[in-house]
Amino acid sequence: MINFKEPSTKTGLILLGSVAAGLITGNAELVTVNMGESGAQLGGTIPMVVGAVVGLWDMIRKEKG
Repeated sequence: MINFKEPSTKTGLILLGSVAAGLITGNAELVTVNMGESGAQLGGTIPMVVGAVVGLWDMIRKEKG
């Protein structure tokens, strides 16, 4: 079962939400990097898939302690 009281579950849900937003907006590039005043912003399909995997892992893992 998913424990919504663990911080990692909330992080995982946020990552999955960002992946869903990327899919809805039609993000089709493999990797994009934008440099700006606030730093580098990474985007594209590959980072989106990595974000989804990390988000799923954070949601289903059990925190120790």
